Amino acid sequence: MNRRVAHILLIDDDPAVLDMVHSALAHYGMEVHAYPDAAQALEMIQNPAAPAFDLVISDINMEGLDGFDVIHKVKATQPHLPVVLMTGQASVEYAIRAMRMGASNLFMKPIAIRDLVQSVFHLVDMHRDFRLADDGLKGLVNERRHFLFRSDELNVPSLVRHLTDRLVPMGFASPNNLDVIAMAIHEALANALEHGNLELESDLKGDLLAKEDPYVELRSKRIADPAYAGRLIEVRLAMDTERFELEISDEGRGFDASRMTPPPKDSEMAPHCGRGLPLILLVMDEVHFNGKGNQIRMVLRRK
Repeated sequence: MNRRVAHILLIDDDPAVLDMVHSALAHYGMEVHAYPDAAQALEMIQNPAAPAFDLVISDINMEGLDGFDVIHKVKATQPHLPVVLMTGQASVEYAIRAMRMGASNLFMKPIAIRDLVQSVFHLVDMHRDFRLADDGLKGLVNERRHFLFRSDELNVPSLVRHLTDRLVPMGFASPNNLDVIAMAIHEALANALEHGNLELESDLKGDLLAKEDPYVELRSKRIADPAYAGRLIEVRLAMDTERFELEISDEGRGFDASRMTPPPKDSEMAPHCGRGLPLILLVMDEVHFNGKGNQIRMVLRRK
């Protein structure tokens, strides 16, 4: 059965950005409702005749209502609706504020369209598939899970759902921040697969809408190459009433993990902020790497 078309509410007072993001999402079959004015866009959410939105994307720095006003008003009425923010300038403290308010992701301008579109796909799927866990899970007191995948067998979105289905009922997440935690876990798994086992370099990434993409082409070749496809990814989950611990190991060459420390809160964020390791470091209570740099251990404490 075909799933219904995703409806995206897009807000940005820059016509060029509004048109670029609208075109990219529409290219992939999404129904985009684009507005240059935040107040007018928010009226759509309250309109009973409007479609059920799957995601809100908003610029932060706008005249009148800004992006923080948008996320505040959206979460006040629809706490489960994911919100992605965009900004041309932000410090790490800026990003932390957005995450604490419930933002599912934060992108720096100029927008990396590839990353934004992929993030939208992931968030739409998560929003639809595991918004609320079964209330019966609230009685769970501890659990251990152990997964082992070949590179060519790993389905990252499916595994993320299994790893996050206990977070809300056990008190490690709320409906407001479940999405951003799930995105951080998704990035850790994707890093283990693509940068670890498949040894792909980020600088190969091109425009998602381009006819040729060296990153995607090399990924396809290596996932079909037994030398890379047969490498294993091991995932261990340990959870009790106070602590959620997730360990992800790959068989890649590793990297120098000593440089992965949270940047000062008043420093400027890199263009890739809100994704990958910077997102993991912002979201998790603890992040540890082994000496080789091919294993990450992430910890959430019950709030």
